[in-house]
Amino acid sequence: MYIKILSIHLSKIIITMKKIVYIVAIMIIAQSCGVIVPLVDYARISVPEEGSLRLTKYTEGHDDVAGPIVQTMTTESGTKSLQWYAAPLLAISPDDEKIVYLASKNGFTNMYLRNITGGKSTIQRTFNRNIMDMDFSPNGDKIVFTERKGVDNIYTINAYEGVAVQQMVATTATELSPSYSADGKNIYFAKSEGSRYYIWSLNVESSLLTQYTEGFTPCLTPDNENLIMTRNSKDGSRGEIWMVNLKRGTETLILSDPKKGYSSPQISPDGKRIICVGVSEKDETKPQNLDLFLVNIDGTKLTQLTFHGGNDVSPVWTKDGKSIFFISQRGDVDGKFNVWKMGTENL
Repeated sequence: MYIKILSIHLSKIIITMKKIVYIVAIMIIAQSCGVIVPLVDYARISVPEEGSLRLTKYTEGHDDVAGPIVQTMTTESGTKSLQWYAAPLLAISPDDEKIVYLASKNGFTNMYLRNITGGKSTIQRTFNRNIMDMDFSPNGDKIVFTERKGVDNIYTINAYEGVAVQQMVATTATELSPSYSADGKNIYFAKSEGSRYYIWSLNVESSLLTQYTEGFTPCLTPDNENLIMTRNSKDGSRGEIWMVNLKRGTETLILSDPKKGYSSPQISPDGKRIICVGVSEKDETKPQNLDLFLVNIDGTKLTQLTFHGGNDVSPVWTKDGKSIFFISQRGDVDGKFNVWKMGTENL
């Protein structure tokens, strides 16, 4: 059975998964008039609205890249609600030379490490596990991840060798979306408390646990002073992007929309911009789906970057700020998820 972790309406973010697998979107009935929205042409690499985006594909269908479960649900009122798993499914090494992604094979979802420079050799880093998300340590020697093992707990593994894992947090609560601080001293993560999620940190040296604020999918600004996260709107109807100053405790709403939701924020290396996932409404050419959006850290200049009918998710910046990697259904006739890169020179 599916386990509901987060539930937000339309564009509301839900973490609901049996295991992370890709799904192929199907024909969707338009909400009000019953018009059938055309099937997505997944084989297309880009669409005209994406202009001069420079896109590069890094995996193929046989790599079995795991994407989030994305579902269109119908509420009691008849409203269509898009739901998806919001935690990061992709990470980049600090030297910008390797990516780690998830692939579902033989009933398990494991981490795979791939070169993105000097060839595309791939190394499987975990075996017979059900990994849900991950992040590189700032010095690149470790990967922190969530594993479903009865309950969802947080572990680390050496990034390049060995199979031993170390459990970092061990509670009976669900723990998800771990992220290192820029100095590597703390791991931030989301922890369930009843039906709500709160951001916690684990001090790597002392094992001290600290609770901060409500939210999930945390990431830290490069100066380690601000926490960027997804949070439910007050009425629980959608996802919003918030920032909390860890010293002063001040909370700032960065991105919110009354009709659609956002999730999965990732801060740029210069600390000035945020890339995130958001909902695009259906039109005559595509169904309601997930796209990538860019916004300044002060909430100004919101820009939609992708417009393909397939889902674009899990964006992450390279450390030099010149590229954004993400997972997308584009460029595969069957709508399988693959790892893609876009250049940022025109953004």
